[in-house]
Amino acid sequence: MGSAHDIMQTFAYKEIRAHFKECDGWNYRQVPSPYVRDMTCILSREVRGRKETMALAVSYNEDPSTLALEAVAASLNRKSLNGQYLIVPKAANVSAIPKAVHIISMESFGFVEGRLVWLSKKKNAKRYPQPEEFAETAAVSAVCETHTA
Repeated sequence: MGSAHDIMQTFAYKEIRAHFKECDGWNYRQVPSPYVRDMTCILSREVRGRKETMALAVSYNEDPSTLALEAVAASLNRKSLNGQYLIVPKAANVSAIPKAVHIISMESFGFVEGRLVWLSKKKNAKRYPQPEEFAETAAVSAVCETHTA
């Protein structure tokens, strides 16, 4: 038996479940995306008799757009929409994304030297540097420089 899902969708579902847990009441259903590479979902839950609904899109592009997310949000009632989320790989260029859209960086994929790579947790895999590590590395190298007297 084979799987009906692409491996990228499997990783996307893991990312969604990590941030929107079923034990917190979140239900998600995939809706057709107007763009082939993007995956779109509607998240919903009931909290104290009030229904929360979120539009979510997963993009694997280095320069993601919100067009798929806007299409999902347009299909929902504006009064019931509580937020919009975009899940993107680490180091994606999100400068063009509006402030109203919440950005979630993937743990499993990122861009290294302009290429989308799987960020494996294996011992010998190429390590993906975190943004805060760049500042620490610069500070350490400045202190460790040899001084000539």
